[in-house]
Amino acid sequence: MIEKGVISQGQFIILAVLYIIATSILIGPPLFVLAAKQNAWMGIIIGICFGVLHAWMYGILAKRYPNKTLIEFNESILGKWAGKALSLLFFIFFLILTSGLLRIIGDFITTSILTDTPIEAIEVTFMLLLILAVRLGLETFARTAEMVVPWVLIFFFLLTFCLLPEIEMKNLFPILEDGINPVIKATIYSLGVPFSDLVILLMIAPTVASPKKIGKALGIATFTGGFILLTIVLLAILVLGANSIIQINYPIYILAQKINIGNFIQRIEVLAGAIFFISAFIKSTISFYSTVVSFAHIFQLKKFENLTLPFGIVIISLATVMSPNIVYFNNFLSTTWVPFAVIFGSIIPFFLFTIDSIKGAMRNK
Repeated sequence: MIEKGVISQGQFIILAVLYIIATSILIGPPLFVLAAKQNAWMGIIIGICFGVLHAWMYGILAKRYPNKTLIEFNESILGKWAGKALSLLFFIFFLILTSGLLRIIGDFITTSILTDTPIEAIEVTFMLLLILAVRLGLETFARTAEMVVPWVLIFFFLLTFCLLPEIEMKNLFPILEDGINPVIKATIYSLGVPFSDLVILLMIAPTVASPKKIGKALGIATFTGGFILLTIVLLAILVLGANSIIQINYPIYILAQKINIGNFIQRIEVLAGAIFFISAFIKSTISFYSTVVSFAHIFQLKKFENLTLPFGIVIISLATVMSPNIVYFNNFLSTTWVPFAVIFGSIIPFFLFTIDSIKGAMRNK
């Protein structure tokens, strides 16, 4: 294990919760509602259940290999060459994920907050922050997450409370108008954004002070983050309506604009932007960290810090190439990213879990 830092179980839970809600509360509602309309919340509830199962599976793998990252125990389970080949695929997955996150951040800020700023300027500035965070180490940005999570929770409760007068229950009906298939589709989308992404946390699992409790910590984080996501989607449906959500890129920003209590508490959408920026920073840091650390493990490098600048340049370039505009990105998200994430976050870990369980049973015999 290259990383020498150690984080507590509580810090790991905070990192996981912020990882779940960071971009999913921003891009998730239109994606889920597009699939199941006003019944999208049902798909998310089922997705949370599957997410907890994922957490259980990841926790068992982390417990079996307490001092190894995902990249390292690939080789332990599959052998040197097959393990390295799979690890290389995971590295590509992390690289694409980090590029996509950078693109989301750039699009959101340039379309909603700094409308006259070139997206390249936002991406370069944000990437410099990520490079600095990764070079400072895991312990540093884990402590940063501890400092910012209260503000995220305060905004969540403020948003929920202040929007209660705007709720229209009729927006939830009719229920299951088109049958169960749209709900199943929304469930699959919720696995792609964000629950299957949690496999990346196995890259930092060995640094947790109590690695045997990873499964429990991930389960708590999945339920907590899933509850926040479910609440945001329900608020969006109840306040804006399913038809309006489909036409909006960032419903949570519009929800924040609707808050007006006594003509005093209003125009807090910038706060929504700031909260998203903070949580997205934590998620992007974990993703970028996993990208450079996985590359270092694959090629048996002793240090990963020197990789941050060249990979930062690659990610900025890839973010522009992979998504020339927001329309293209939304289409990529639903048609390409979701199955891609499910393969790497659900199918392959289940395959590794099954192979390792069979090998363990054979050793016991």
